[in-house]
Amino acid sequence: AIAGSLRTASYRSSDSSANCDQRVRAASSPMSGNAQSVASAGDDRILEVEVTTNRPDCLNILGIAREVSAISQAPVKRPKITAYSVTKEKVPVTISDREDCGRYIATVIKGVRVEESPQWLKERIEALGLRPINNIVDITNFCLMELGQPLHTFDYDQLLGKKIVVRRARRGEEIKTLDGQTRKLDDNILIIADEKRPVAIAGIMGGEETQITSLTKDILLESAHFSLAVVRKASRSLGMTSDSAYRFERGVNWDTIDTGANRAVDLILKLAGGTLEIRTDVITHKPKTVRPVITIRQDEIEALMGTKLPLAKCKAILTKLDFDVKPSGKDALKVTPPIFRGDISQAVDIIEEVARIIGYDQLPMTQPLIKATNISPDPSKRSNKRLMYERLIAQGYSEIITISMTNQRNLEKSALTFAPPLKIVNPLSGDQEFMRPSLLPSFLSVSVSNLNHGEKNLRFFEFGRIYLNGVERETLGVLAAGQRYDDWRINKKDQADFYDLKGIVESALGPLGLKELSFEQGQEQGFDPGACAVIKCAGKVLGILGRVSGEALHKWDIKTPHVFFAQLDVDAIAPLAKAPVWLSAINDYPSVVRDVSLAVKQDVTFEQIKAICVSLGGENLKNVRFVEEYVGEKILSGQRGIVFSLVYQSAKGTLKENEVSQTHEAICRELVGQLDATRR
Repeated sequence: AIAGSLRTASYRSSDSSANCDQRVRAASSPMSGNAQSVASAGDDRILEVEVTTNRPDCLNILGIAREVSAISQAPVKRPKITAYSVTKEKVPVTISDREDCGRYIATVIKGVRVEESPQWLKERIEALGLRPINNIVDITNFCLMELGQPLHTFDYDQLLGKKIVVRRARRGEEIKTLDGQTRKLDDNILIIADEKRPVAIAGIMGGEETQITSLTKDILLESAHFSLAVVRKASRSLGMTSDSAYRFERGVNWDTIDTGANRAVDLILKLAGGTLEIRTDVITHKPKTVRPVITIRQDEIEALMGTKLPLAKCKAILTKLDFDVKPSGKDALKVTPPIFRGDISQAVDIIEEVARIIGYDQLPMTQPLIKATNISPDPSKRSNKRLMYERLIAQGYSEIITISMTNQRNLEKSALTFAPPLKIVNPLSGDQEFMRPSLLPSFLSVSVSNLNHGEKNLRFFEFGRIYLNGVERETLGVLAAGQRYDDWRINKKDQADFYDLKGIVESALGPLGLKELSFEQGQEQGFDPGACAVIKCAGKVLGILGRVSGEALHKWDIKTPHVFFAQLDVDAIAPLAKAPVWLSAINDYPSVVRDVSLAVKQDVTFEQIKAICVSLGGENLKNVRFVEEYVGEKILSGQRGIVFSLVYQSAKGTLKENEVSQTHEAICRELVGQLDATRR
C-alpha cells in the first residue's frame, strides 16, 4: 500500500518494493516533483515528495500511488468504498452564492463515540506530518490525505436551527476559528453559517463553537466544492491557510466530493459507531470540463524522445496513469486524459508523461536531427542594419541588448506618457507589465547601471523593437554622455553635446544613400525644449534626437549633467534607403570656397540656410559646411552671427570667377531676402 501527501508519503516494505526506493527517487517528474528522500519509520517507509503547483491531483495518497505504480508497474491497492444515497429526510442546505459553491453534501451521523483513534490511524496520521486529535477529526484528515477531498465535521447539536447556509460574510461578522483566533470577516469571504452565525470559513477552517469534542454525540459531515479563487482570496485576506485551503486553491476534483464523503462515513461507522440518519446532496452547477481526445503517432513519439518506443509500452504507462487509451490505426494511439489532469491538452504533453515515467536519465543520448531551412531575410533591412551597425561600431559605440518589456514606473521616470501601452495579460513580474513603447527607459536603466559601476563616458546603441499603438516597430536607439574624447593628449575635456550625437546619426545613415535628410527643431516628451530635433527624409519622420530632459535624469538619479539620445525607425528607413555608392572618381579640377557671414534671427536654423543654398547652387555646389556661430556685442539682441562655407566645383573643367560669383551672389541675395538676414 502506498500513501502520500504534500509533505510525505508512506508505504509498507515488501519484496516487490525492494527496488522501488531507488526507482522512485530517480524518477524525474516535472508534474509531480521529485522524490526528495526515502526514510524508515518502523515498518513503514516515508517517501518525501515535492509537488508542483500544476499537479493538485498528486496532493493525496492515491495520486502519489498512481505515479509510483506507473514507475514500478506494481498495482495500486484502492480502498473499498461503500456508496451511500441521499435520504428522504433532508438537512436544510441553502447555497446563496451559487457561483462559489457548486456542490454541498451534508451527512448526519448520530450516536457516535468521540475518543482516541486506534494506534494504526494515529501512526499513519503522524507519518503524514499531522497531529492526532480524536477519531472523528483524524478520519477526516486521513481521507483528505488519502483522496484529496477536504472534509469538515460539525457538532450537529451546536448548529442553531439544524441548518446549513453557504453565503458571503456580512460586514462586522466575526468567527473564532479552531486555532483559537478571532477573525473579522467581510463580504469577500465565503462562509458556512447556521441559522444565525458563521460556523466555518469555507474551504479553510471551522469554528470553535461547533467543533467536535468528547461530548459530541451527533455530527454533520461536510464534503463540498468551493471556488478556488474565493478560497485563495479569503486565505490571503485573513492571513491564514490550512491543508484544505492548500488543495482548494489549486483545484479539487469534482468526482472525489462524493467519494471522499463515502470513505469518511465508512471509517466513522467502523471506528466511532453511530448511524447514518440524514444525507443531503445539493448541486448548484457542475464545472464544464472538456476531456480532449489526443492522437499521438509513433514517429512523433520517436522524434521527441530520440529513441524507438513500442506503442504497447506507451499504452501501459498511460493506462497506469488513468488515461483512456485506444488504438488509432497501426501506428497511433487515441488518448483521453483523466478529468483530474487539466494540464494535458496536446500530443507533446502525452509524450512527456511517457518520458518522465520511463525516466529522462533512462532515455539514450542521441544527436537531434536538424533539417537546414533556408529562411530568406528581408535584404533591405538586413543590409541597412549591417551598414549602420558597422558605422556605429567604428565610431566607438557599444551594442547593448535589453528586454522588450517595461513598467509604468519606468515610463513616468523617463517623462514619457503613452495612451495606453500594450499591456501583458500575465506578466512574469510587476517590472514587466508593458511591451515598451520607447527605447529610452531601457537606455536610461543601462546608463544608471554603468554610471554606478564607474563608467562615466557612455556610448551605446541597440537595434530593438518597440510597440506603439499596437504596432511592432524595429528601432535603433543611440545614447551618448560624458566626455567627447577620452584621450590623454587632449587637455581640454569637453563634454559630448547635441551635435556630437547628430554627427553620429548622420554617419550611421550616410551609407544608406538617403536623399533630403533633415533635422528640424521639435518638442517631444522626454527631451529638453530647444534641444530636440525631428529627423526627416523626403518629408517622412524617421526618428528623434535630443537632450534627455533634466526631469528624467533627476528621477533616474543620473548625476551626469547632459545625456543625449536618438531613436530611429528602422522600418521607416528601409523603403527610403538607396543602394550605397562606395566609390566615385576623384575630381581633377580645383574647387572654389566662398565664406558667407550672416546675422540672422535666433529661430533661423542651419537647415533653412542649407536648403536655400542647395536650391540655387545647381550642380556646381558640392558642399555647404557650417564654420562657426557668434553671439556677442556686435550682434543685435535676438540675433546670432553665423559663418558657413560654400564649396563650388565642376567635373567638366575649372570654374571661372564669373560663374562662381554669379551663383554665389544669387544665393546670398536669396538668403537675405527670405530670412531677413544681414550680411556681415
